[in-house]
Amino acid sequence: MSSSILCGVVRAQSHADIRPAHAVAIFEAAPTTFTPSFPASNDSLFVDAAGAPHLLVTSSKTSVDAGDPNAFAPSFEASPAEPAPSRASLPASIPEPKPSTYYEQFPRKWELSLAFALVRFRSSIYEASAPGLNSSLTYWWKDRLAFEGSATSAFAPPVYANEHFRYLGYGAGPKFSFGHGRLDPWAHALVGGVHLIPQTASGGQNGFEVTMGGGIDYAINDVISAKGGVDYLGTHMFGQWQSSVQIVAGLALRF
Repeated sequence: MSSSILCGVVRAQSHADIRPAHAVAIFEAAPTTFTPSFPASNDSLFVDAAGAPHLLVTSSKTSVDAGDPNAFAPSFEASPAEPAPSRASLPASIPEPKPSTYYEQFPRKWELSLAFALVRFRSSIYEASAPGLNSSLTYWWKDRLAFEGSATSAFAPPVYANEHFRYLGYGAGPKFSFGHGRLDPWAHALVGGVHLIPQTASGGQNGFEVTMGGGIDYAINDVISAKGGVDYLGTHMFGQWQSSVQIVAGLALRF
């Protein structure tokens, strides 16, 4: 019996020597690499204006095993990045429209003109050619439309014995501009009255007058313009209508 016990002890020791006292599991972390993906085109740089948070992926030398310098582990960090500007939010380069008229370049509301005038008055009673002075004041309340007031005074040699001819015509009405650049063609239509001397037996010295005509201005600078024009004068004197002509040439000042 003692021999059997001894054999069992010997077998137990032999098995103990073969089996290790404890098992050790060794895991080796494979090196992890991170390959960033680049955008296929520049259009991917523009994102929605709302801008969702971006996931920032960086590859750091975080060693899984302190003894293995080739082991890397990617680190992930979520941070709200500022949204990139969208194409719609970029300011568009719109060129400013160029002024089409000289008035739009130098928008001055008032215009005062002084000009030499030649009035050729014709009637069944007498006729006269009288040089004189024409003055007008114009207010431009739009670039092509204005309101004008005008007056012309003229004098001529005697038409009767010791009776000089004197003419005063005045009126007001709209003035229209058709200008482009420095050249400014215009037209106007004025309604007013006329005063004539000498007195005749056919009627009084005052009557009705309509002035219709046009001309052209040339802008010397933004203030001074040279002007010229021709007008039809329709007057009602001595109980009848007269058709006369007026020619003007002078300067105009804008302010």
